[in-house]
Amino acid sequence: MIAGYETASTALAYVTHILATHAEEQKKLQDHIDSHLDDDTILDYEILNKMDYLDWFIRETLRMFPVTPIIINRECSEEIDLPGLGRIYPGTKITLDMYSLHYDNDLWGPVDTKKFYPERFATKRHPLAWVAFGAGPRNCVGMRFALAEIKIAVIRLLQNYTVLSASVNNNDDLDLVELVTISPKKVSVRLEKRADR
Repeated sequence: MIAGYETASTALAYVTHILATHAEEQKKLQDHIDSHLDDDTILDYEILNKMDYLDWFIRETLRMFPVTPIIINRECSEEIDLPGLGRIYPGTKITLDMYSLHYDNDLWGPVDTKKFYPERFATKRHPLAWVAFGAGPRNCVGMRFALAEIKIAVIRLLQNYTVLSASVNNNDDLDLVELVTISPKKVSVRLEKRADR
């Protein structure tokens, strides 16, 4: 239940926060959605896969705000010598530091990793640079479904509304709570009906 509901809703909370605090990126995403869908288009998986900027937007959000950064861990099954570092023994649990990976300027530059910049996903990166859903044979089995679910929710939201910050100062900071997921305590936004629709 937590894997299916809590992670997707948390990701959508982060996406909504980004939409409210990055007006230019939101407008670009709305234009992107409008260019792929008109009133007569039936939204299907094939169209979702063609919407590259939407994919980049969501992946960039999850790069900056990984939902479950502590969940990617493995247990060492054999003794491994790391020259200059030491030895890892069988049974040792290894946890990935997702924040160091996702905010590494060598992997994600040249644009500063603290800046929201979806276009960074247009560049081919190391396959293990983005691990929001894990990687390899034990990655999240629901990754494609979760991304499709998030994309559909964002599409339907932005087809009809513009997301605005609820506060006057447009604060980028979030008050986070860490349980199984790391999620914002609340995301306050205003929705404004799109006049052009």
